[in-house]
Amino acid sequence: MADRNTMQKEIIHHTLCEMGNHPTAAMVYDRVHLSHPTISRSTVYRVLARMAEEGKILRLELAGGDSRYDGEMTPHCHIRCRLCGTVADLPPVEAGLPADSAGFLVEDCAVVYRGLCPDCRRGAERAC
Repeated sequence: MADRNTMQKEIIHHTLCEMGNHPTAAMVYDRVHLSHPTISRSTVYRVLARMAEEGKILRLELAGGDSRYDGEMTPHCHIRCRLCGTVADLPPVEAGLPADSAGFLVEDCAVVYRGLCPDCRRGAERAC
């Protein structure tokens, strides 16, 4: 039988992947808490942070908001709605190294597009 920590990690990872909406740690905790009220908020935050550090999930550091988490590990890009903050997956794009890295050692590249999600776009069109 798996130990408690392993079971909690599996529950948290499964919940993240099931949600599929690039949730914050708070959103994952809220969902986990519904069916597993004994799993603490600090456990959810700690497990997500550790899984991201280990490369098992993605942590999306998007400007103007809390970190989001993504269980989809195949290469892909993201798009974020500038009004409501919704994040969605997009197919990957080829991004080459810049000719000048300003002295930085380039370790990673993440492409995040910004725009309006379908719901906010419909709302903006109705307002016109």
